[in-house]
Amino acid sequence: MAKKLGIKRLAFESEGGYHIELHNLSAMPKAPMMVAAGKYVVTPMEGRIRYAGVVEFTSTEAAVQDGPVQFTKRQIATLFPDLTYDHMSDWMGRRPATSDSLPRIGPARAIDNGHMAFGHQHIGLTAGPKTGRLIAYMVSNQPRNADLSAFDPARYQAYS
Repeated sequence: MAKKLGIKRLAFESEGGYHIELHNLSAMPKAPMMVAAGKYVVTPMEGRIRYAGVVEFTSTEAAVQDGPVQFTKRQIATLFPDLTYDHMSDWMGRRPATSDSLPRIGPARAIDNGHMAFGHQHIGLTAGPKTGRLIAYMVSNQPRNADLSAFDPARYQAYS
């Protein structure tokens, strides 16, 4: 899609995100919680709790690493030292991430008044409304009070 909009190549990295689930617990939180000190989220689900928050840059072929899983287990034990459960499962999934962690926002250049906005990674829900407003200003040729050059979709390569 980016090629059709005038971008020859996009610089992406592979990001591996880990979570652990504890099944059939002795106690269940009533609501999700974000533990800022540990930088992870605890989400109660039906019959289990999910702990998520560890992310690493990794190749798409790399094996699941034990370090992030062990780190998460220690975080869980610190938060809920008396919690018991039947079993634990862990998971790692991959997602694309921009190589500099900045979204791509700006003109498509290959089509008249075309624009691109993607790559917000973990803050898409919070950054999306502001990005949408910026794109609306661009599409309608209204002035905006923002320098978006750092977010130029083609900033790391030549235009086609």
